[in-house]
Amino acid sequence: MSDVRAMLACLANEEVARLFASLVLANGPEQSLSPARKEKAMRSLVQSGLITTDDSAASRLNVVEIRAALAALRSATSDGASPWLDENGRIKRFPRRPAERAEFLEKLGVQVVRTRERISESELNDRLASLTDDIPTLRRYLVVHGVLDRSVDGSSYWRAATAERGESGSSDRRGV
Repeated sequence: MSDVRAMLACLANEEVARLFASLVLANGPEQSLSPARKEKAMRSLVQSGLITTDDSAASRLNVVEIRAALAALRSATSDGASPWLDENGRIKRFPRRPAERAEFLEKLGVQVVRTRERISESELNDRLASLTDDIPTLRRYLVVHGVLDRSVDGSSYWRAATAERGESGSSDRRGV
């Protein structure tokens, strides 16, 4: 199942949203994008679950995946995160108590990055944009609290796992 946050992040990106709209309206691919940008936007749409392609490479709206993601979002609003989120699922404030903050950040990390998925900083920022306007703070919290790990140069991020952190010396939690 795709993550609704990834879907929303795609729709928040103007280039990706234009391509998405052109595909949904069956007008063909967006003409103002270069081939490289169009390919990147298409990958984002497919990875997010908004669009699916068949064997003939035809693209179409992935209604089943979108409905599943929305159902998951509805059930997630009753998981204890709702006091910290507004009605649109965006962060309105962070919990003060360390244990509550750690639990809240862990839930956000699960929504933002899939297990064993490694993403670029710009992709992470796109996904975090659906949760907050203060992307650097949220990104830093996720790393400092051990929810995400990052490469030493900060170019890629992945979900942290206790066993992975113990084995890998490639993460850097100092400055994000």
